[in-house]
Amino acid sequence: RLSPLARHVKVQDVTIGKLCSLPLHQVLKFIQSLQHLTIPLLAETLEQLENRIQFLCNIGLDYLSLDRQAPTLSGGETQRIHLARQLGSGLTGCLYVLDEPTIGLHPQNNARLNEALKHLCKLGNTLLLVEHDPLTLSIADYVFDFGPQAGKHGGEIVAEGTLAQIKKNPRSLTGQYLSGKKKLPVPEKRRKSKVHITIRNASKHNLKNLTLKIPTKALTCLTGVSGSGKSTLMHAILKRGVQMHLAARSQETSIQIDEATIEGVDEFNKLISIDQNPIGHTIRADVSTYNEILTHIRQFYAELPEAKTRGLKPKHFSYNHLKGMCRTCWGLGFKTIRLQFLPSLKVSCDACKGNRLNPLSSQVTYHGKSLGELLKLTIDEAIHFLPPIPKLQKSLETLQNVGLGYLALGQEIASLSGGEAGRMRLARELAKRSTGKTLYLFDEPTIGLHADDIAKLIPLFHALVDKGNTLIIIEHNLDILRIADHIIDLGPEAGEKGGEIIATGTPEEIEKHPTSYTAAFLRNH
Repeated sequence: RLSPLARHVKVQDVTIGKLCSLPLHQVLKFIQSLQHLTIPLLAETLEQLENRIQFLCNIGLDYLSLDRQAPTLSGGETQRIHLARQLGSGLTGCLYVLDEPTIGLHPQNNARLNEALKHLCKLGNTLLLVEHDPLTLSIADYVFDFGPQAGKHGGEIVAEGTLAQIKKNPRSLTGQYLSGKKKLPVPEKRRKSKVHITIRNASKHNLKNLTLKIPTKALTCLTGVSGSGKSTLMHAILKRGVQMHLAARSQETSIQIDEATIEGVDEFNKLISIDQNPIGHTIRADVSTYNEILTHIRQFYAELPEAKTRGLKPKHFSYNHLKGMCRTCWGLGFKTIRLQFLPSLKVSCDACKGNRLNPLSSQVTYHGKSLGELLKLTIDEAIHFLPPIPKLQKSLETLQNVGLGYLALGQEIASLSGGEAGRMRLARELAKRSTGKTLYLFDEPTIGLHADDIAKLIPLFHALVDKGNTLIIIEHNLDILRIADHIIDLGPEAGEKGGEIIATGTPEEIEKHPTSYTAAFLRNH
């Protein structure tokens, strides 16, 4: 990608192209070999380079090359590169505010990251973390526990102090899980399937010509350190293969994907994949529109006698349609006041009072509430307020089941936390009709979730499998691994040192493995 002139410039017989193609641990050695150069202009540059590359190596990314393209990185690799960008400068006297830095990381990666975080503290920096991971909480000097619940039932500091003090505090839900007073239930028996999906000769990216079997009508977890090949196996091979089979409406029992062959694809007639991609941040997207709840509510309001008398249709109850929206704020419910040198200010619309609809549509009410006022209710409140319309009720109950009952129906999607956004996507898919032969692919569904939130997810996973569906989950959370019917552990390391199957079997069988990182953490969990 460089011009001929740039490609001919060499430092100690190494071009920039060759340097960028080397693994980071070799790049670090090369940079350190240049320390003897006494050119003043280079001193600061070499120091910064060494600090950043050393940090990347310390958090387990020493196998990556500098020219590795961003789309090919796993979630855990991307997360750590973002961290290195902010933390790898070697500054002192700084306040670092980190929002769940352990997202997408295997416990083995967490341990290395925790060492890097402790080193930053020793340099004289202050670290403030939003975190749920027990391993990272264990190295904290001071903990603030918020609660007692979520939404308007939260917002209080229920406990603070050292980790030992948090564990002893009876008001702290976090402390109860950390101390073992509360535990997530583990199934007494594991499901055993007679039918399997078989993947043969999987050799894409770093996969080492793998052949493996995944049980159907069971819950399978893919584990392994970040960069070991989990995403490649699930998304680049299995997901693509099943998608192609379903799109072709083929009667064949197997399909070829690159060098790999997938057998048993005829076991599925539907595929639902829930990954880590953002769910959209348009200013008009809210909880009710994302989960298609608003469609049913608009239809309900249009069926009310008062609406029929006025000749109003469902479009008249949409703040995204010219027939229904307030023309002053254009259906947003607020006006934006732009301030010089300061963030913009949002104020409630004077015309619609934040209800987003025009006067004609706002006059139609149900039990004294217009549609705009209804959207200010939480999901928990709306379930009791609205009549039992089957499709609407199912969507609301699914949101409630994943622990999002505290959200307002009209809350902006952009205002949701990472954990809330992930569960929102999950609820949308779970509300769809299950065929009993659906393949569900989940990419770290516990990201951003507290242990109590995870406790609400587990029954949903079991319910899906009990209906005859197949669940395959990329996961690092040890509580989820404990409830799996089958685990496939990839490794042993990341990049070229990974891509092998280290162990397969039930959680009890995995934890007996002598060299698996996952096994070691399961034994101590």
